[in-house]
Amino acid sequence: MSHILKELKHANLPKRIDTTIEYKCKTDEDKEAVYSMLHDMLENHLEEFAKVTYDLEPDNVVKVEVIENR
Repeated sequence: MSHILKELKHANLPKRIDTTIEYKCKTDEDKEAVYSMLHDMLENHLEEFAKVTYDLEPDNVVKVEVIENR
């Protein structure tokens, strides 16, 4: 994460943080690895998230969107 984003994230005000990551998956195993990582994250930190989406898109792209309330 860039220095600017770190500073903005730590501003002492209520905020909503949206993060979108697109993974270019070459195989079904790559897709499963992303799903597994996301599942583990939710299992251990569910209370930190307002919304999480996992979308399989054309051209072997997995799009994960995470919304955090702070």
